[in-house]
Parts: sequence; structure tokens; C-alpha cells
Amino acid sequence: MKTFYKYAAFAAAALAGLCACSSDDDAAETGSGLQPVAQPQIIVSDLTTTGFTLRWEAVDDAGSYVYTFDGGSETSTTGCRLEFNSLERQKEYVVAVKACPRDPAEYTESPFTYIHVLTDDLEQLPQPKITLGSAYASKTVISWTEVPEAELYEFSVDGGEVSTTRNRTVILSKLDKGRTYSFSVRAMTSDATRFTNSEAAQLSFVTSDADVPPLVIAPTTIISDAVAFDIYASSDETYYYEILPATTFAKYSPEELMTAFQTYIVEYAKKQGISLQLAMASMLKSGTQSLQMTGLTPELSYVIFAFGMDLRGNITSNLSSTQFKTTADGYSAGPNYGGSDWFTQRFYITNAYLALTGYGWTNSVWTHWKGDDVTDVRYRTLTTKLFNQVFSDPYDRQAIAAFLKDPNYGVQFNPELLSATVNSADGYNGLTEGVSAGTSYTLLTLATSSSGAETVCVNSVTTKTSTAAAAWFAAAASTNANYGPTHNTVAGVMKGIDIATVRYAIFKQSALANVSTDNYPAVLEEFGHDLKEEYLPYINGNGFAILFTGESGVTPETTYVFMATATNTVGDKVTKWGSATTSAAPDAARAKAQAATRTDEPLRSPAGKPIANPEKFIYPMESVQLPAGAKPEGDLWTIIHNTHNIK
Repeated sequence: MKTFYKYAAFAAAALAGLCACSSDDDAAETGSGLQPVAQPQIIVSDLTTTGFTLRWEAVDDAGSYVYTFDGGSETSTTGCRLEFNSLERQKEYVVAVKACPRDPAEYTESPFTYIHVLTDDLEQLPQPKITLGSAYASKTVISWTEVPEAELYEFSVDGGEVSTTRNRTVILSKLDKGRTYSFSVRAMTSDATRFTNSEAAQLSFVTSDADVPPLVIAPTTIISDAVAFDIYASSDETYYYEILPATTFAKYSPEELMTAFQTYIVEYAKKQGISLQLAMASMLKSGTQSLQMTGLTPELSYVIFAFGMDLRGNITSNLSSTQFKTTADGYSAGPNYGGSDWFTQRFYITNAYLALTGYGWTNSVWTHWKGDDVTDVRYRTLTTKLFNQVFSDPYDRQAIAAFLKDPNYGVQFNPELLSATVNSADGYNGLTEGVSAGTSYTLLTLATSSSGAETVCVNSVTTKTSTAAAAWFAAAASTNANYGPTHNTVAGVMKGIDIATVRYAIFKQSALANVSTDNYPAVLEEFGHDLKEEYLPYINGNGFAILFTGESGVTPETTYVFMATATNTVGDKVTKWGSATTSAAPDAARAKAQAATRTDEPLRSPAGKPIANPEKFIYPMESVQLPAGAKPEGDLWTIIHNTHNIK
């Protein structure tokens, strides 16, 4: 692990395009007498201590824009938005923007519009994101995400008495049944010279009319591929728990689910040649437990359920369940715990430093330590697989501390750097390089204070395999001779799990120049086409391709964007997209001449034609019969499908 110091002057990010604008001096010399296009009217938004965004309405008859940043060189863009990041705190910056005519024979460029922006002095902490774990009159569990740099969290119910806590979970009681409540929480800064308190996050919830069940399940942290949750039970209550995709859970009654897992445990005991009581003891939990499940799929709804069982295999209570949906981001696989009020650890992946260091979320992991009067730090990074092999109990802090104190295993952080890094206001930021993509790593750390107190931190994170996260639905664009001539045929390829509806569209990339990807769902809603229900089994099977040809207006040497919004059987919705460029026509010279005179078309999407013989299709190409017993190990769709099978 090596120290990384972040000294970035600034970086300006904007949509770039070609512009045929001349300079101001050139325009003056022409003496054309033409009217200039209007000046852009600039609006400042998203102002922070380190950046800001400029926006303007599209100027009539303008084809592009030119801007300068703090007197720098001219840069062209076809968009109406500029974003500047990694700037200095409390500093004035000057940006100049002018509009360039779409047709220089009719108009000249506008004068520059100058905007002076002063970055903020204090940065406001972000709002916590709230998770409602359970809502019963006698036990309502509410959690929220950690806010870096927060010292405390301030919360209240219905605007009443304000309380503070260092934890991120509260349990409310003495509420009324069937009543609507409003919960509010905000992050309180630990450094008033750099941050202000966050805005309050709000949650409205309704308590259940029913009494609290014997087993209360409350999710506390939800990310893209994992969930942490608590199961509240009396100390003498034993129970079995499981997590299934919500689409699978909905296919069975509570009785069918409980019987299926009861049968599974009995059969497991027979296969292992052990007593049923021993099998039950290894499978069941007792009392209140804090648990977690990894390996989940992003943006998919799951159900955590539990039911009482005794050591004889008898079902002793009704099934309790709660549903949650994973997020689009945030990755973890392995244990995460530890820390204290005088030492904290964060273990994470990021692309933020990729341009400066060459390391991103596929080939590096990062560590942030922040302490107060820390005199010694010992650490070691292991793959989570190796960590689990070394420690039979991943929560055995004494064993982990002994491991780190052993000079053969633990690495000591340079004591001379503690004051300037770990114990400083910003803490220490370290890089572990040379890691593998798609692999879970676990960081073990033992910190010691001047008083001799010790604290163990264990955190895990999984590197990404690419910039695109795994999903339960995928859509891509493809030009391939298997689909038809590559100069005028584009295939929109789709594959999913339990998909109930699909709405799709294809556009020239140039027509989407001023449309952000955040607006793709809205574009689909307005211009898309609904896929016929008869084709859904193919999407849920080997995959499905819909073709756009020359008859639909597909032309050579043009980039197209195919997008689709899928909804699964429990209402989860996700939009995916991909692009492909057609090749030159057989007569390349003629195709180039046509492309040069072709004008951009407004947003419109033709209806596609399904590929012939879709039963032979496999994502993303025509299927080939596999030999008997072949297993596509590691295939995302196989993995997801396997989680749908009741054991």
C-alpha cells in the first residue's frame, strides 16, 4: 500500500463536438453584414467547494458553442451544459461561452457571454439515505447510510423531540397501530471549518395494524450486491432464514416455502450421514442476529424470510418476510465491522483517480484511515477467499489481532507518518495496486491509541470486472453478418430474467447529442415501441434480437444507439442501452458522399423486425448445441437463474 496525495489543479468535463466557428477577429474582418446568433444565457447550478455546472437553453440557429475556462484555449461543444470539477475552494473562475451558427452563410457567431463563479467556502454534507427495516407499533427499525465526515446524526419523529446518535440504526416503540409517521434525520459535521450540516432526509411510513410477529426482519444496509439485516427474536427462539429473488418468492405460498426448506434440511442430514439434530444446529439461528448476504444482483427486488424451527425439524411459527431492492452501485463481499470513536477505516474502489494514477475500480483498492491520537497501525490485505480460509470465524477479533501482531503476517504502518496522515484532519488515503478484476478483498487493521486501547477493523470490497455492472436485464446494439448486411442492418439484442414487459427504441447517435443518459427512460416512454408478449419467453431464455434494416432507414457509416426499458414480474424497472456503427456500403465512395450530405434527423424510432428462428438464438449470437453435461461456469445468467431454484 502506498500513500496517495491528491493535488489536482482542475479538470473541466463537457460534451465535445465539432464546430466550424471562426474567431471574433476573423468575423470582424469579413464584414459580411450578417446578423449574429443570440448570446447564450448562462445559469450556474450545482455549486460546491470544488466545482460548478453551467447550463443554457439552446440558441436558435446555433449549431454548436465555443467556451474558454479562465482565459484558456477555446473548446467546442454541441451540448448546452458544462461541468467543472476538482477546483480550488473559495476561488473565482471566469468562463466565456459563445454560440456558433448552424449555417455560416446566414448568421455569424455571437459575442462571448462571460460568467464569474466563486466556489463555495464550506461544503454541505450529503443527506443520509434512509432504509425502513420494519414498521410495527412496538418495534419500528429505521437505518440510514453513513455520511463521511459526520460526527453525529440528529433525528426526530413527526417534528417532535430531537435526539442524536453516533449509530445509524434506531428502534422506535410506543407508536400507534395503522398510523402514518414522518421520520427525519440529518448528518452533523465534525469539522465546522470545512463542512455544514446536511439537509434533513425525510421518510414517511405507516405502522402495521398487526401485532409484532415472533420474528422481525429489518434490512439495515442495502447496496448493489449485498444486504445487511437484523432478525429480532427472543433468546430461546430458533429459526431458519433465507433470501430469494422476489419474482421467485411470489410463485410459492408460505406453506410451500417452509415445507421445501424443511425437506431440504432433512435430506441434507441423510446425505451427510449426520443426525437431524446436528443438521438443524448447523442451519438454525437463535435470538437476535445481525446478518448479511452477498452475491446479489443490482437493481433487483429480493425477499428475506424466516420461520421458526426446533432441533427436531418441526416448524414452530408462521413465515415472516420483508422485501427490499438492491441499488445500482456499491459493491461488497465479505465481512464489514469494527472501528471506534477514535479510529475509523474505509475500504473502497473508485475511478476518481484513474486519470491521475492509472488505477481504477478494476485494478486497485483504496484505504482511508482517520484517527485521533493513534500510535500504531498494523494491517494486511487478503483476498476474501483466503481470509475465510485463515479465519474459521470471520468475526473473531482476538484471532485477527493476534494474526496482525505476528510480524510474519501483519504489516506495520510507518509510525513517523501517523501524525501527518492518520491523525490529521484529512486522514490517510492509501492505494493497494496490482489486484485482480472481479475479486473480493478484505482489509484487516489493528489500531492502538496512546492509552493502549486497541480496535480491530475488517472491511471487504469487490473490484469490478468492467465499467458496466451485472444486471438482470441487458440490451446491446450489434452489427454482424449473421444478422444481415453490416452496412444497413443493426440488431438490438436483449436478454433477461423474469421479464414481463419491454419497451425499445433505436436512434441515430447524433439525434441524441443533447440528451443525457438520465433522460433515456423518458425518451423511450415517448418514442419507443412495446415488444409483443409472444417474444418475452425468448428474452427470458437464450436471448432475443430485433432487427433494424435499410427499409427502416438504417444507413452506412452511421452510429446508432439501441435502448430498452424492461420491467420484471414484481415491478422492478431498468433501462439499458448500447451503440454500434454500420460499415461502409459496398460502394464506399458513394456511401461517403451520401454521408457528407445527409442531415441529422429528429428523434424517431422505427419498429423492428424479430430475428428469424428466435428459438435458435442465444445471447448474443446463434446458439450451438453444447455437449451433454456441459456447464457454463461463471455465466451471469446461469448464476442468476440458479438463485431462483428452491434448494
